[in-house]
Amino acid sequence: MSRQHIIQRYWRYLAVAIAIPALISCGKRPKTIDPATFAVGWVSDSTTHFRLFDPPQSPRAAQLRVLAQACEEAYANLSKLLNLDVKEKISIYRFITNQDCEAATGHPAVYVEGYRIYTRIGSPVGGAIAVAAFTSIDPEAPSFDMIRDGLREAFDGESDNVHGDAASLKSGGRWIPLATLVNPSSVTDRDAYRLESASFVAYLIQTQGVDRFKMLWKSVLDLPSSLEKIYGGTLKEIEDDWTAHLQREAKRT
Repeated sequence: MSRQHIIQRYWRYLAVAIAIPALISCGKRPKTIDPATFAVGWVSDSTTHFRLFDPPQSPRAAQLRVLAQACEEAYANLSKLLNLDVKEKISIYRFITNQDCEAATGHPAVYVEGYRIYTRIGSPVGGAIAVAAFTSIDPEAPSFDMIRDGLREAFDGESDNVHGDAASLKSGGRWIPLATLVNPSSVTDRDAYRLESASFVAYLIQTQGVDRFKMLWKSVLDLPSSLEKIYGGTLKEIEDDWTAHLQREAKRT
């Protein structure tokens, strides 16, 4: 079984098992959110690596133990796949509606800030956990919007073939060059950005390994310079190798 299928199998399982928005705001990080301003009186449950919180009126508050255990099972697979050992508990705050989430955090969709995840009950959270887990590499690392977004999308398990999805963009004339993709604020086709960033992150992990990806996550250089220094080659050369890889992978599935 390919690494891509392993990634997708585990995180599709998590999305179903937890039944915890499909979009995660992993981009610009605003001021630190203080859960004490909204989570007073919330019910909670915790395991070794997770702490889940629901408002007391939540219809699923009684299921927190089951959900926390599902998180643990998926985390065990993630830690083996990406060689991660998270020391801090990952806290997941689940709101009843997107409006509740936005009122408390300023974000209507899933938002990841350090080891905390803010989301709406009933939405998949696998990709958010992957992003939060990578915080353990270096909590102070700046990381990059496109890499965070791609990691989240690759681990959400919503696509059976991230490379096939990206390849269809190229054949359909919607391909975003890597030189543009690395600057998300300049991208107008958000669906294409989402699919391509997932494929690119999966490509980096599949072909170059986890250790280099961790170096990229921690890099203090800008993203183009980081990619060229860590992976050896110009953006155009890296893009050419990536597109050749995704075309091969797309044909296998």
